[in-house]
Amino acid sequence: MQHNRTKHIEVDKHFIKEKLDSGMICTPYVSTQNQLADILTKGLKCTNFERIISKMGMENTYSPA
Repeated sequence: MQHNRTKHIEVDKHFIKEKLDSGMICTPYVSTQNQLADILTKGLKCTNFERIISKMGMENTYSPA
């Protein structure tokens, strides 16, 4: 019963592993300082927050012009 629910995960895992092994896709190392997802997962210092916001092409609409 459980196998039917997780079979697609096994297929996806093997598909991705095959693409990684063939070099079709790569996963480069990204340092913690450059992790854009951090803005959505943890509290950041203002300087880090502003740096990540600018990398995403966003701006603070509440800051004085």
